Order: sequence, then C-alpha cells, then structure tokens
Amino acid sequence: MFPTERKHILIMSSWFPNRLDAFVGNFVQRFAQLLTAEYQVSVIHTLGDPSCSRIEKEIDESDGVYTVRIYHPVSKNKLMHWYWQRKALNTAFNEVEDVDLLFAHVILNRGLQFVRAKRFYHCSLVVMEHASYYRKEISDKFSKLQRSIIKRTSLQINELLACSAFLQEDMKAIFPTTKSTVLPNFVDTELFFPNESKTNSFRRFLHVSTLDESVKDPETLLNGVALAVKAGYPDLQLTVISDQPSDKWQSVAQLLGIADNVTFLGPMNWSEIAAQMRQHDAFLLTSSYETFSIVLAEAWLTGLPTITTPVGIGKDLDPSLGVQIPIGDPEALAEVLQQLMDNVYEFDTSVIREKGLEYSEDKVITQLKVILERYLVDHD
Repeated sequence: MFPTERKHILIMSSWFPNRLDAFVGNFVQRFAQLLTAEYQVSVIHTLGDPSCSRIEKEIDESDGVYTVRIYHPVSKNKLMHWYWQRKALNTAFNEVEDVDLLFAHVILNRGLQFVRAKRFYHCSLVVMEHASYYRKEISDKFSKLQRSIIKRTSLQINELLACSAFLQEDMKAIFPTTKSTVLPNFVDTELFFPNESKTNSFRRFLHVSTLDESVKDPETLLNGVALAVKAGYPDLQLTVISDQPSDKWQSVAQLLGIADNVTFLGPMNWSEIAAQMRQHDAFLLTSSYETFSIVLAEAWLTGLPTITTPVGIGKDLDPSLGVQIPIGDPEALAEVLQQLMDNVYEFDTSVIREKGLEYSEDKVITQLKVILERYLVDHD
C-alpha cells in the first residue's frame, strides 16, 4: 500500500469497474482518483462471479489508489451466497488497515456492506448517491429487502450527498431526517474543451448514453430524428455512443428509414468521447430521468449547445446553453432540430463552456474537502 501520513479514506460502492463490466461505476473510480491529491485512498469492492469456485483477490496500485477487488462464487442457495459475500468482504478488510473515513457510493444493493465496514473500522460514513431509483414510481416498488437495506444503512450515515438538487428532492421522502448536502459530479477540464474552429452551423448531433429504455428514451431520440429527416432535412447526422449493445436501436433506425443518418459507436473512453464532442455541433439528451447527467456538463465544457429534457442539471436550462424539450416528445425534438439546422438559434461557445467550468475538478474537490474534514478532524 502507498506509504503516507495523510488521512486515509476508504471508497466503497455498489457500482465499480470490474472484470465483468469495465464501465459500471467508472465515475466512482474517478472520484477516488480525485481524492488522491489530498488523501491516502483505498477502494474495496466485492463481486459475485459465476466463473469462481473460490475467493479470488485482485489488487491494483495505480493512479494513487490502492484498489482491492474480491470475487466470490455465486450460489442459488441464499445462505451459501450470503456466506461467500461475507467471506469476500472479510478478505477485503484484511487488505486495508487504519481507515479514517468511509466514503461510499450508491446504497443499493451493498448498503449493508457499508454498515459492516463502518463498524469494522470504527469511522464515520459519508454516502454519495447517484442512482435513479429514488423517483416515486420506482421507490414505491422497492422490495422488502431493498427497503431493509436502505433503512438499516440510513441509520448509520453521518451525511448523505446527492449529486444534484434534483436528486436531493427525490430522496427527501426516503431520508427525511438524514443530514444531506448537494455535491455535483465533476468533469475533466483538460479532456473536454471546445473546437476553436467550429462554426455556428448545425448538422452533426451527438448522443451519449447506455440506451437504457427505462430512463434514456432512445425511442424518442430516433423518432425525433426520423421526423426531422422526413420533413426535408436529409443532411441531419446523429452519432450515438453507448457502452451497451445497440443492435436493437440499429434495427429501429433501419425501420424508420434513417440508417444512413445515424451512426452507432462505442464503447469509448473519456478522451475518445471528448474528441467526438469536438467533431459535433450540438448534444442531444432525451432522458425521462437523470440524477445528474455528466454528459451535459461535458458537452457544456466542450462548448456544445444542448437539446435536453428537464432532468438532472438540465432541469432549469438557461436559453444561452441550448433548448429544453418535454419528456417523451419526438415532435418537439424534431422541431428544434429543424430550427437549429435553419440557424434560428445562435450560441456563444465561451458562455456555454463557462457553465461547464462550474463542475471542474477544483471546484468539486474544494466543496468535497469541506464535507470530509467535518469527519476527519476528530481523528487528529
């Protein structure tokens, strides 16, 4: 482990990149790396792997972060599965010592692991939530186990962080008495920057998401593009970047007659996505729900105007940043696309980038340090 006298923060998360999914929770990994400028940082993550017949350890020391991943067998027998989960976590605890603060992300479904870690290390627990399951139509359908995890975890949380005011509001019904603070996600200001030679014309549009039908609404996205193309805008080009399979949506584009207008790419890392943003004229977001939407902040940093639904940080979109459309309204999307291609709107790249800079690493780490030091000071 990295030798240091700095305060030691342990990161845990329900989502974290692993050998089964290299992209899940990658923003949590970035948060861990962000903290290394001021603190000693370790990560513990356990995961069931059907290919395992025993506990397997994967330890990595890179980018200033000591990461312990423990893979364990998966069993249909609930008692045996619980045994392997517990053994995996105990194995991880043996690899990380002298923790000053536990900083966890995403309560479901590993919240009880956070509680065990807090008790094991005798430290405070700060939890940052990013998940979209607190909206009423989802939270009303929580299982008995999910409700138990949330309730038991909430009793141990010293402070709950929401990645946006939008999410914080949704969480109030679930955590009515828990101390909560809004802390935004951050974006890489060195990776995401404007294309200085970009003109004010609009032809190439970009969408980046998992294409999850329950929240990203790719159907509205493609139907809106199809309506615009059929209205006499055959030059419209949409690029869709996703780290999840896009076969279904490629077939939909074919059926809508816009296969030549839509290009599907991915998966891509952040530098590749940033490069793609600089090659496009505007960014499209058609989600029905977002807790934050980091792609909006990244698009703003790149100086891209955004067409977005009123979700996450795009909830109260200033007209200087783009155009807001209703959720699930392909006709409204088509109309805005046509107006952009007709040069009805003009945007100032520098104004848009200035908005993106509100989510810079420096600004977020400054806010985060104030929160963390509330719980680290007692360890002096």
